[in-house]
Amino acid sequence: MKVAVFVGTRADLGPLQPVLAELTSRPEVETVVLTGLAFDAAGLADRLEGTVSSVIALAAPIDEVDLAAQLRHGPALSSGAGRVVAEHPVDRLVVLGDRWELLYVVPPFVLAGVPVVHLHGGEVTSGAIDERVRHAVTKLADVHCVASQDAAERVARLGEEPERIHVTGAPGLDRYAARTRLDDAELEALLGVPVRRPLALFTYHPPTASAPHDIGRWAEEALRATLDVCGTVVATHPGMDAGRDDVLAALTRLQGDERLLVVEALGPRYPAVLASCDVVVGNSSSGVIEAASVGVPAVDVGLRQQGRLRSDNVLWSDEGEAAVGAALRQVLDDGFRQRAARVVNPYGDGTAARRIVDVVVADPPARAKHFVDG
Repeated sequence: MKVAVFVGTRADLGPLQPVLAELTSRPEVETVVLTGLAFDAAGLADRLEGTVSSVIALAAPIDEVDLAAQLRHGPALSSGAGRVVAEHPVDRLVVLGDRWELLYVVPPFVLAGVPVVHLHGGEVTSGAIDERVRHAVTKLADVHCVASQDAAERVARLGEEPERIHVTGAPGLDRYAARTRLDDAELEALLGVPVRRPLALFTYHPPTASAPHDIGRWAEEALRATLDVCGTVVATHPGMDAGRDDVLAALTRLQGDERLLVVEALGPRYPAVLASCDVVVGNSSSGVIEAASVGVPAVDVGLRQQGRLRSDNVLWSDEGEAAVGAALRQVLDDGFRQRAARVVNPYGDGTAARRIVDVVVADPPARAKHFVDG
């Protein structure tokens, strides 16, 4: 069986790595990774360290993301997907989540009759355009591997048949199954900078359903609040969404602070840093989904993740320096931290990849999809 997995950005790469590892472990599966937004084929192959059969770029990567770039790049991704369908036929396509590029990548495979397995459907993030994309991909997909029971219920309410819906858990949690907290000396060696507690992991993505002129200001105010309350702050670049440049400019304006380490991405270092930090700040899904697996408090800023299922380790904050600062002081209180350390993650137990791949290699329902009313 030949399985294609689309990896557009680091937002896909982290959660999909356990799935790719599990696919590679199955002797009956040949795994092909498709890319073409943030990565080129060679760069992604290096990150995957030769663990997959091949990497195919559907289009050249892009650096800047705005509406004009999206409208130019989308058709290029679609054309590349069409070439894969014609020249490198596959038996399955696996896609994750909700990113805008899926609207261009998935349809050629649907038209060619390739079964599509969709991960992380059925969730709610009403502060981002991802919300619409996620549900659109649900209707295009043949089989659904969802992260939680409430997501399964939403997919069913979208008219999907019960035999197509599988509650597998979130694959990104598999990276934390055996993760231990590093001490400060180990963290300093990993990051290359002194560590002062509280250590914060900061990521602010453009909230794409909000007014674009506020994004840079919101990101800067959230980061200023984090620097005011915390010791060392590790800030990663935003995702490949419109408004990215405004967030990057905000990071640059504050980069002179010696307590701030700005990195494009932590890559394989991310699980260790997340497990070892004192708080996650921003609007990344990692704070809502993954931080609970290592008992770390998270401040979820703004509306990007609004509606998403969350554990008691997550505290929501409005945009603005004062609101974020107040939330940070609350989650860094000993009582809140002790509560966060005891939470059970509603997104799974860290064994999702095996369940997902079992679904991928199984035959999808033989009959054509039909809408389930009521």
